[in-house]
Amino acid sequence: MHVILVPGFWLDASAWDEVTPVLQEAGHSVQAVTRTGATLDEQVAGIVAVLDEVATPAEPVVLAGHSGAGPMVLMAADQRPSLVAHLLYVDTFPGPEGGCVNDELPVVDGVVPLPSWDVWEPATVRGMTPELREAFERRAVPEPAAVPSDPFHYADPARHRIPATVVSCEVPAAELAAMVAEHHAWTTELSAVEDLTIVGLETGHWPMFTAPGELGALLVQALAPRPTAGL
Repeated sequence: MHVILVPGFWLDASAWDEVTPVLQEAGHSVQAVTRTGATLDEQVAGIVAVLDEVATPAEPVVLAGHSGAGPMVLMAADQRPSLVAHLLYVDTFPGPEGGCVNDELPVVDGVVPLPSWDVWEPATVRGMTPELREAFERRAVPEPAAVPSDPFHYADPARHRIPATVVSCEVPAAELAAMVAEHHAWTTELSAVEDLTIVGLETGHWPMFTAPGELGALLVQALAPRPTAGL
């Protein structure tokens, strides 16, 4: 399949460089993109434009979003549900209508810079060695001020018919699955997915850096053809 990889906050397309070969070796074509736009809607529109360029209802694609891009890929799929065959959420989830990624991130001179490492929980930075942290700091791109706080919005219930897989890193997969089953308010969109799979990867919030091979293997597994019932 054709897989579109959308990076999370402070990252560009190169964040997926070590994951891409794993998908390609499994026979998938891969397109990592860099988000553009000053608002959430503008960044979603950029993803929709990519869908319109490469996908058709006869040949839908896979959309993968990491962290803050998780809600973006669902918003894009909501606008083009017939063009998306599978949604992949990498240590993220699509928040409910009216929610936002994080409206508490500090704005400095009109942008949201990469926060200092001491603000994160231990589970978030698990596996982020000093070398990986330094590399992240060098590549980090500040986010436009509006993007973390702009509200999510959806319109087409067909989005819930798109199969989805969550790779949960900070929270154990069983715990996340239990919260989805209990219909916590923030799991509204996940709870509504008709075909949802949650798998675990015990690492921190940036598995494309801390465990790229394992992450790639889980994404390949998520996209593997399923046995036909009765065969």
